[in-house]
Amino acid sequence: MLRRAALLACLAAPGVVHADTDDQGELFGVGKKKPRPAKPAKPDSKTDKTDKAGTADDQDDLFGLNRKTEAPPSCDDGRAFGCAMATDPLDPVTPYALRTWLSAKYLQTLPIGDARSDQVATFATGAFVDDTGVAFAGATGLENRWSIEGAPVESARTGNVELRVPVTFIDQLLVIAGGFSARDRVSTGGAIDVQLIRGGDEHVLETRAWLGWTAAPRGLPPIPSTYQVRRLRTAVGPQLDASVVGSGPVRELAGGKTWYAAGIAPSLQLSEFTWKAARLVDADNNGIPDGLPGVVILDPIVTTDMTTLSYFIPAMARAGWDRGPHHVDVTVLANFSHATAAFANATQQAAGLDRAQRSGVAIATWRGTWKDTHARVQAAWHHAELREDAHDDRAARLPKLQSAYVPLELAEEPFLADQCRDGGPNDPTPRVDNCPVPFGFFGSGGAGRLVDNVSDHPTVTGELAHRVGDHVLRAGATLEDTRLVVTSRFTGGFEVRSLFPGHTDTRRFFTTCDPDPTLPCAYADQSKLTFRTRYTAAYLEDTFEPVEGLRVDGGLRWELMWVGPRLHFSDQLAPRFGVAWDPLGKGRSRVFASLGRSYAMLPAGLGSSVIARDRIVADVDAGAFGRSRNLDVGAVYSIARDVKPIAQDEATLGVEVGLARLVHAIAWVQGRTLRRGLETVLVNEETGQFVFQNPGVDGREPVASRDSFTFAFELAVTASKTTTFRAGLAWNRTVGTWPGPFDPRQGTTLYAGTDYDGDPSNMDGILPSDAGGRGYFELVRKGKLAGIDVGASTRLTVASGLPRDVLLNAGQGIAFLLPRGSAGREEVRSQADVRLSARVRSFDLTLDVFDLFNRREVIRTNRIYAGESVRPILGGELSDLVWLKNETGTLPDRRPAFGTPVAFAPPLSILLGVRRAF
Repeated sequence: MLRRAALLACLAAPGVVHADTDDQGELFGVGKKKPRPAKPAKPDSKTDKTDKAGTADDQDDLFGLNRKTEAPPSCDDGRAFGCAMATDPLDPVTPYALRTWLSAKYLQTLPIGDARSDQVATFATGAFVDDTGVAFAGATGLENRWSIEGAPVESARTGNVELRVPVTFIDQLLVIAGGFSARDRVSTGGAIDVQLIRGGDEHVLETRAWLGWTAAPRGLPPIPSTYQVRRLRTAVGPQLDASVVGSGPVRELAGGKTWYAAGIAPSLQLSEFTWKAARLVDADNNGIPDGLPGVVILDPIVTTDMTTLSYFIPAMARAGWDRGPHHVDVTVLANFSHATAAFANATQQAAGLDRAQRSGVAIATWRGTWKDTHARVQAAWHHAELREDAHDDRAARLPKLQSAYVPLELAEEPFLADQCRDGGPNDPTPRVDNCPVPFGFFGSGGAGRLVDNVSDHPTVTGELAHRVGDHVLRAGATLEDTRLVVTSRFTGGFEVRSLFPGHTDTRRFFTTCDPDPTLPCAYADQSKLTFRTRYTAAYLEDTFEPVEGLRVDGGLRWELMWVGPRLHFSDQLAPRFGVAWDPLGKGRSRVFASLGRSYAMLPAGLGSSVIARDRIVADVDAGAFGRSRNLDVGAVYSIARDVKPIAQDEATLGVEVGLARLVHAIAWVQGRTLRRGLETVLVNEETGQFVFQNPGVDGREPVASRDSFTFAFELAVTASKTTTFRAGLAWNRTVGTWPGPFDPRQGTTLYAGTDYDGDPSNMDGILPSDAGGRGYFELVRKGKLAGIDVGASTRLTVASGLPRDVLLNAGQGIAFLLPRGSAGREEVRSQADVRLSARVRSFDLTLDVFDLFNRREVIRTNRIYAGESVRPILGGELSDLVWLKNETGTLPDRRPAFGTPVAFAPPLSILLGVRRAF
């Protein structure tokens, strides 16, 4: 479900009920399902005193009385509810990891609709959310490592997750927030691995369908003293989703069992775009637009709209062979999607942009499991394509005109051009421009610059674990080679910018060109850039168990991270140590601690800063002012000779306990310190020279640092067979100078942001990745109503808003007027989600309501306070702004947009679902 991404990313382990859940161990993801007990004899109708509405078979059992003792679960792999630690020392998961197992059986009882792996990963203990997805311990969502069955599936361009897996395809989801050992492939965030369903001894076919509706979003309020010719509003229309998944045995082959699993889950979504064009009003003909200096009064010209259909189609095919200790499986998983984006302040023809994406991974894995030895060899290939095209076929053949005015002639919208034309007897505002463009450009003609991305990411991994007495020795190695090809082109072959009628700035790609505008250039239809990265790692690790239940683990991981031919980090040594103790025995408890170092994995998209950029020539014809030519030869930033990799140190301490199938609780603290960020730094203001380096090495600017502290707690209780609750709390504090590869204000920067381009004053403070507090409470209930199995659940979530900055935008660029993050926080976000479920005959019906009270809180506000030449207030507070002066000693003009909303939380959404299993 395409629209659900932003909404579901805010959920954190909600709880619901499901009529088919046999026991609460199953509800929380306990391994195998117990056989149903034989049905008791039908009671005599004369003596049966059970309530005919029957909310439970036994009222004592309903309220948790007269409980029957259940056998404790097996904790061999530590996944069952009530387990805190794997009892098998050869288990591949680090014993002291801050890990959460999320089973599909558990996830599908929650109000998640047709959610995908990237959305439900936020349900993990200690997980937070930013604009890029799930985030951990002060890192951004772009710093996580994502894998499917152990095979990497990150985007080569940004490092974020690229392959999204429907929950209906998933068996287990492993989310690790910290506490990594040498065997773990990690960066400076968390690690998420998706484990897919496998075929069993019986054929199973499961079908699902959903129909959804979303309320109207909250519109942005008008900003005083601002005007735009054409504004855009977007809304989400109805959606239709489905899922068909089958699995089962095939036949014996070479003495082993073979199995299959396959599925497809298409999602269709309508999107509605509405453009409103308006012109200024000067009713009193005084030469000043009416409404100033407040909200400008507008005269509507025309309203146009467009409805588009987007789709997302994930598909999976798996086959496996198991014989004794040998297990072989082959997996192919792919995503196909298409969506339309639209832009404001342009003609409708020029405003639409289609994005079509195809991505997939092919994985072949062999696993060997003997009594004292486990081995794994895996080869995978991740391929992705993203293509951009003009939504309007006419725009695909025309160059785009970006003008600082509305052209006198618009072939695609002559009425708009006529209504905006100044002068003449029909001009309603002769002393005021009808449709000025006070900032930016107005787009017309073609769609402009289009960018295609094609990436390939082959990987090979080998791992071995062998038990020798009280020791488990591990060794492994991996090789990853990523290639990203970026192809850019202009619709119509070029793009034109114009500051005034008669002025043109024509931009094209070129291969060779002379700076003299009178000489010809070798223009090119497109620009193709190739970025390459290589990641190699090897590790040695020893887990020592001096007494039963106590494991002491230590290891060393060596990593190589190359980006192109110039940025090489070849000797990254990451020691990692930890201890885990099970005082209650049999995997029921865990007291753990760890220390370790990790290095950032750099995406190939960083190549636009350190490998190559597009070569563009701008031929300028200013009429009477003459002609000129500007060449951008595609130069990239120089790299400091002493540049070092991004390194992060982490310490964790925690305790976890599980009591049979009744209670599970975990609490931990986590501290991280990052002292060597990477960023582009302006080192010479006169020449405009930038260097890619570790900021602060020369003492001229603050050191790129990030320190975080995180506390997380979760309690899950099975009160009875019909009632459960789960509650969790996480709190994070992140301070420093370096936000990482993503900043909510700047977007995805990939270590080329603007923080170190101007005045570094007040840069040290509360970072935008400081998550504050986040908590949830859920109550789950199931029973019978009129003889029908029914269920209901409610979940309340609350989360702190983003830290607020106070910025200035003067000639030197964006700077922090007050210390970073010192202006409080955005609105607290809270949300109530509800699911109602019923089983009618062989159909399971669900009704999911997200954000029941339709709160639509403000997520972000405009933080630029002033634009004049003012100096930052070192160590200042909000109360100091009243004393702010500019260079002339007068009060600066406060930006009218300061503090106004920029983004809102998604609105109420309803999803009606039906399921049938065969």
